[in-house]
Amino acid sequence: MINPFKYGRVVSDEDFCSRPVLQKELARCITSAQNVLVEGERRTGKTSLIIETVRNLKNYRHLYIDCFEIKSVEDLFRRIVNALLHNEHQAPPFATILKALSHLRPVVSVDPLTGMPSVSINTFTDAQPDSLDSVMDLIGTTFKKRNVVIVFDEFQDILQLKEQRQVLALLRGKIQFQSTISYVFAGSVRNTMHDIFYDPTSPFFKSAVTITVGDIPRERFSEFITAKFLHHGRRKIGMEMLDILFTITQEVPGDVQELCAAVWDSSLPNRTVDRECIPAALELIYSREHRIYESHLSLITGQQLRCLVSLARRGGKNPYSVDFINDSGIRQPGSIRKAIQRLLDLRIIYLFNKEHKFVNPFFRYWLLSKGY
Repeated sequence: MINPFKYGRVVSDEDFCSRPVLQKELARCITSAQNVLVEGERRTGKTSLIIETVRNLKNYRHLYIDCFEIKSVEDLFRRIVNALLHNEHQAPPFATILKALSHLRPVVSVDPLTGMPSVSINTFTDAQPDSLDSVMDLIGTTFKKRNVVIVFDEFQDILQLKEQRQVLALLRGKIQFQSTISYVFAGSVRNTMHDIFYDPTSPFFKSAVTITVGDIPRERFSEFITAKFLHHGRRKIGMEMLDILFTITQEVPGDVQELCAAVWDSSLPNRTVDRECIPAALELIYSREHRIYESHLSLITGQQLRCLVSLARRGGKNPYSVDFINDSGIRQPGSIRKAIQRLLDLRIIYLFNKEHKFVNPFFRYWLLSKGY
């Protein structure tokens, strides 16, 4: 039987664990052409929430623009144009796109694998923030009288651009006059999203309603998981086992789904899933991800590793306590502070409610299993 648990990608329909309150709030904003900031920690299901909400709105479509690890203005331009180009429901004619962008000398290429066209700016044209003027105007004219949601995912990575201020100002200047279009900005690094939307000096200050995506209520998620195990795999799972899954993953929805998928693969039909499945499930995840873990270790020093291991053993609430200092063997709080900052910069850990947590909880258990 096919594993019913999906993770690491956008899910919808029966693979999506519904969030009625958030979906209702987001739907209300979208149908009112209100711009929305959807924020939350990693793997909480922000993108799936947005896509599923739009899918359930009658006659609405979305235009998805992924800003993850964006490196340049030209890169942002290309992603927006190609999102327009490949929007299967409401794409403007190819000739219209080229004409609107003709002053930028667009270059058309074809993906040899998919056969799909792609547009970029001529390499001899110096891409500046105002290069985005035409493409944003194209969005405005194309979707002015249509029910469309423009989704900018991982929007915080705009801050990686050296021209970030000018880009944000230009985008905000265009968006504020497109009053019939709803823009949704999703981001997983909360502090930097706050810099964009809550800083009074930012062009996007107070420009969107905030919807925070956190953990799925345990009762609702438990019902969803139990049904998946039973209906798709003829496996029963009790509350004790569910509690173990939630504890290991810190209730992060994407990580819960990943662990459930591994447990499903490590168990047999017509049986009750119990704690004996956990070691095999974790080993399965380690076998898939160990190169990522090893890559993390290659980027940090021995002292940073000792700090990381102590966070794994003791948790991240009091990293400057006497007990933590003794456990890590790092005597100077300043050295611990520098080590933690390095781990934060590498996105190995993150800070949430004054606690330092592992971005990937399975990396934590892998470290402990290896006896570092």
